[in-house]
Amino acid sequence: MSTADLYRLTRLRDQHAAWTLLRADNAPAVLGMLGRHFDRGTRRLPAPELFARLDVDLQELRDQGFDLPRTGQAYCADWVRAGFLLRRADSGSREETLEPTEATFAALNFVAGLTAGTSSVTESRLTTLSSQLQALARDSDPRTQTRLAALRAERDALDRQIEAVESGDFPVLDGVRAVERSVEILALAEEVPGDFARVRAELEGLNRELRARILDDDGNRGDTLGEVFRGVDLIGSSDAGRSFTGFYDMIIDPERSSQLDEWIEAVLSRPFAQSLSPEQRHRFRSLLTEMEEAGSEVHATMTSLSRSLRHFVQSRHYEEHRRLQRLLRSAQQHAVQAAPHRKPYDLLDLELVRIGMSIDSVAALQLHNPADDLVAEPVVSRPAGALDLADLRRIVRESEIDMDELFDNVAATLRTHGSATIGDVLREYPATQGLATAVGLLVLAVEHGSRMPGTEEIRWSSPSGSERVATVRRHLFDPTDPAFADRRRDT
Repeated sequence: MSTADLYRLTRLRDQHAAWTLLRADNAPAVLGMLGRHFDRGTRRLPAPELFARLDVDLQELRDQGFDLPRTGQAYCADWVRAGFLLRRADSGSREETLEPTEATFAALNFVAGLTAGTSSVTESRLTTLSSQLQALARDSDPRTQTRLAALRAERDALDRQIEAVESGDFPVLDGVRAVERSVEILALAEEVPGDFARVRAELEGLNRELRARILDDDGNRGDTLGEVFRGVDLIGSSDAGRSFTGFYDMIIDPERSSQLDEWIEAVLSRPFAQSLSPEQRHRFRSLLTEMEEAGSEVHATMTSLSRSLRHFVQSRHYEEHRRLQRLLRSAQQHAVQAAPHRKPYDLLDLELVRIGMSIDSVAALQLHNPADDLVAEPVVSRPAGALDLADLRRIVRESEIDMDELFDNVAATLRTHGSATIGDVLREYPATQGLATAVGLLVLAVEHGSRMPGTEEIRWSSPSGSERVATVRRHLFDPTDPAFADRRRDT
């Protein structure tokens, strides 16, 4: 193995989602649930439906002792970030849909191959390989002479087969070999969903690459931009686009699809078909339908991307994107210049005004349930009692500082002595609320007094009768403050 191969495999191990999925701690649960709900006939599901299905599966697995504490929605969010699932907006509804990525199909096919009942070294596979090689060698031969020789050899082989059939002496494929070839056909069909996912990913990647190329083209008529202006379908004419178009044209061709239907019905009517499982026979019958539906979705994606790219250019939206790109690059250049002089955590004498709005996922919203406001228990009526103002005042004083009392105490002390500090007030009027009284006087001194040099000791008694002493900053209450001048203490 070369060093380049080792680096390539290391990069795949670190970056490819299929490898990440296979070595995940909960890989069996992920592959089992995704393989169950995204079978060969299901390519995508509405997100709420998939969440509900996974919740049922997760509860069953927890009952069996598996440690899967999260919800189906939470796991799907992780799988989307990891590249196992692809989230799309459904054009036919307002719901999001989820579907496996190419990496997930690759992992599912790999695991399925580990437990496959047939060996990969079979006569059917060798026959398929040889026929493909023969067709490739013939169709790629530019020489007239050798190509004619190959066609004549095929014609002679067909003539011999016709003579054998006319004489009634010809072999009939049946039994184990026929079943083996049927399984080989279904194995090839299992790779089609992964191929569609790969083609779609290639088309979307090409769309992003073309848009980036348009933004980076110099002048108003760069190569890519000019081709789109001239109406060239760069996505459809790409390698992935041409390859898929050839496949799709063959699938939707009425004559070819009719032949495929006839061949499938003929195969299933043979005696060896009884040896196939019901699932295998169902897969044969739905083979063409599944390929047509999946191919139609990929074709719609390719058409939508082509139209979107053309509109992006012809509407001149790319000009605004170019301007935004220049602004971003300019900001990055200024940031590089400022980096040696400022650290990211430095405090700047600059206030940034945030404009716009924060965008959150719709799944984060919680619907209001009117039933939450209903009272489940009957309301019990209690007889009205007499209100005791003294008790009410006592209850309030247990949770609140009696500021009215403190205002009156400070005003009375000022009238008696002309000036007063916190200690003077406490000597004249003991702290009825303990520490709360001292805190309240500190608040009044800050708001309605002036700071004086030095400190003073204040004393009060706790509710248990213990004497408390504290040293606080010295404040002098302002006798001219309206909060004290307007008060008259009740005698």
